[in-house]
Amino acid sequence: MVQNPETGLILVVDDTPTNLSVLSEALKGAGFTVAIETDGESAIEQVKYNPPDLILLDVIMPGVDGFETCQLLKDSASTQDIPVIFMTALSDPMDKVKGLSIGAVDYITKPFQQEEVLARVRTHLQLRNLTKALEEQNIVLKKEIEQRMEAERELKKTLTQLKAAQKQIIAKEKLASLGSLTAGIAHELKNPLNLINNFAVIAADLCQELMPEMDQKFKALPESELVTVREILTDIEESVNSINQQGQRADNIISSMLMHARQESSKRQSTELNVLLAESVQFAVKSFRATVNKFSIQIETDYDDSVEQLEIIPQSLSRGFINLINNACYAANSKKKAMSQKFEPLLTIKTNNLNKGVEVRIRDNGQGIPPELLDKIFEPFFTTKPTGEGTGLGLSMTHDIIVGQHQGKIKVKSELGAYTEFIIFLPREIV
Repeated sequence: MVQNPETGLILVVDDTPTNLSVLSEALKGAGFTVAIETDGESAIEQVKYNPPDLILLDVIMPGVDGFETCQLLKDSASTQDIPVIFMTALSDPMDKVKGLSIGAVDYITKPFQQEEVLARVRTHLQLRNLTKALEEQNIVLKKEIEQRMEAERELKKTLTQLKAAQKQIIAKEKLASLGSLTAGIAHELKNPLNLINNFAVIAADLCQELMPEMDQKFKALPESELVTVREILTDIEESVNSINQQGQRADNIISSMLMHARQESSKRQSTELNVLLAESVQFAVKSFRATVNKFSIQIETDYDDSVEQLEIIPQSLSRGFINLINNACYAANSKKKAMSQKFEPLLTIKTNNLNKGVEVRIRDNGQGIPPELLDKIFEPFFTTKPTGEGTGLGLSMTHDIIVGQHQGKIKVKSELGAYTEFIIFLPREIV
């Protein structure tokens, strides 16, 4: 609020009683409250305990003169904003420059002109009041800006939380939808697939039974025709055996899809990550060995002992680790087949305790991934494996588990013909 410049406390400092009397009467007559002092030291003490709105200060006084008094007032944080008007009979411009340079706002030349004194006092009081009002408004504005910035930060935080929650919901819905989809596919395909496999086995058995019968009942046929019939039966037997093998592979794919899409508890639990990862490695490698004859791989581990328990969904995260380790075994084994005895498969597992979470690295020395495919590997149903050897769901699901369910990150580094490394970051705190 702007103070009325016709009111306020004016401190008059002068060692001449006549000057004090004249100025006091003029100021009081104009509506101001007046305080007087006759020397600089007394003036400084009064200002400390009863700060005025403006000071009329004589330059030439015994002891501490006006210049020193003004300098002391301006050096103090509590009094430096009080406007000071010098009163002097000095006519040297350098004296005026000196006064203004140490902080005075104006000069009044003796002998005084009453109207001039009142005009200058009103002007500088008004300026001070306007300055104070502006400072108050700036303080209010600064507080409003800080409040708005704080509100904006809260909104951004809430938006981040909402986005994270949305990702989690989407991930859960995707997993749930995938579970329903694969369950439906399995239900529709299992029965006819079982029939195909069973009839293929029966057909192969019938071919085996038919061979001796044919030798007995077709003796009259020329040998050349008999050989042709045998070749046809052999081809039929090989074909039905191939049908059975491919049927079994299709059955394994469906079973794998069911295993990955099985709905499990989504409740977070405090879990030893190193233990969970070690168990996943053992399970994945043993499972791969069970399906691939004479498979062997060297495993190097570097578990950071400082990794503490994390709040995770252990079943889901273990499933993601198993997918990555299974892919690593497949890549290393494929390179082994291509290079024969010259190559030794290697799987490297490492954890690293970071400030805001845990980093997990899963690396193989397999064939690597072509650079043009790196951006596609997390897409559903995309696979680099030959037809029939992969569903294209493992990495997509792993991405949903790590990024969607656990608000983590997963990225891949690879050099064709040398290695592939998946780098996973799991945050310590979930929004």
